[in-house]
Amino acid sequence: MESGYTLLSRNHGIISMPLDVELFFSPYCPHCHAARAHVQATISELPANAVSYQERNVIEHLERAVDLGVKATPALAISGKLLPAVRWEKKALRALLNSQMQKEG
Repeated sequence: MESGYTLLSRNHGIISMPLDVELFFSPYCPHCHAARAHVQATISELPANAVSYQERNVIEHLERAVDLGVKATPALAISGKLLPAVRWEKKALRALLNSQMQKEG
């Protein structure tokens, strides 16, 4: 596994694990294009390999979307859990991703 976001564990060992982020979009959704741009820009500002990012066309990845409970696009899942509501502004996304990285550690 490539090195990811480095955190200290409770026993002071170093753990490297990227945060798994999936963005579900529809090619026909105007809000999805803006959300994709905000997510890409936010992730590009994080430390290298901090995030494993996948963009998933909901039509092509319908089974995965249904498994996660995606009902509308754009939708964001982190570590296999669909987030109920997301503020797509860059500042809010950065705060969300940082808090999720801290939880994963």
